[in-house]
This record gives sequence, structure tokens and C-alpha cells, in this order.
Amino acid sequence: MSDQRAPENDLTAGTSANADDAAAVEDWSFLIVDDNPSALATLRTLMMVLGLETPLEAADGAHAMSLVREHELDCVITDMRMEPMSGVDFVRWLRRSNEAGNPTVRILAMSAYRDPEEIAAITAEGANGFIRKPLSVATLRAALAALAKDRGDFVEISAKPDPDPATGREP
Repeated sequence: MSDQRAPENDLTAGTSANADDAAAVEDWSFLIVDDNPSALATLRTLMMVLGLETPLEAADGAHAMSLVREHELDCVITDMRMEPMSGVDFVRWLRRSNEAGNPTVRILAMSAYRDPEEIAAITAEGANGFIRKPLSVATLRAALAALAKDRGDFVEISAKPDPDPATGREP
């Protein structure tokens, strides 16, 4: 007789995040913001692989602002280097605006560059975390699990997560 166990959800696979955190993330509403269409498509695909809700998408800060006004979001994932409005400027508006449907929305910044000054700036403006491109399923999973667990401290997810201590493998 074969083993008929239910498949493990992709968001929790290989992580030590508790099931409540994973369930919460699966129910989140997302907005992804990037002025690079390929980057938006990649992020959307990674989110689908993780079994997450189809995100709203914006190709610039102005469009993202209109979507934030119209929707109560749980998480915004935004590129830091965009034109004409940078990710730092967008996060500043989001945290200071009284127009956001959810003033405590989680914000995950992303960039292909790990510029300490930019990361400090976006942290000061209220981002909850940073993830470096290129993104992978493992790094996105780790970043979202960290955001679900702790809303206090800023989290930075490395390009290659540390191996799981129990298995010695990458999550």
C-alpha cells in the first residue's frame, strides 16, 4: 500500500515556520511593485509556486499609490530602484499617508543591489524587510515567513538562506 499523505504546502516546505504563520501568509492580499516587467513576472510566478493569492501589480509608484488607495492590503513587495518614484519614496508615502487602506501593511523591499545606505533609508521610512534579487522560492518563502512571525524588527533575507540545522539542507 502506498503512502497517501497530503503534499506539504510550498510555503511551509523546508521551513520551521509554524503552521499558523504559513496559513496567515496564504490568506494575505499582495501588491507587487517593480518598473521591470520581467521582474514583476518572476515575482508573480514565485508567488504562484508558493500557492499565494494572485497579487495586484504596479509598474511604478503612482500606479501603486492608486492600488493602495483602492485595496486593503496585507503585504507590499516593492523594488527600491524605480523611476520616476523610487521605492524609498513610495514607502515614505505609504507610511505617512492617511490614504492607505491598511496603515500597518507589511512592506518587503527588494533590490538587485545591497546598498547599505539604501537599505537604511527604506528601513527608516518603515519597510519591514529587505530581500535581494535575484529572488528564489526559498528566499521569498523565508522572507514572508519572517514577516508573518515578527512585525517588530526589520528582517533582511540573504540571497542564500542558511541551511536548516535539522537537515543541513537549504530551506
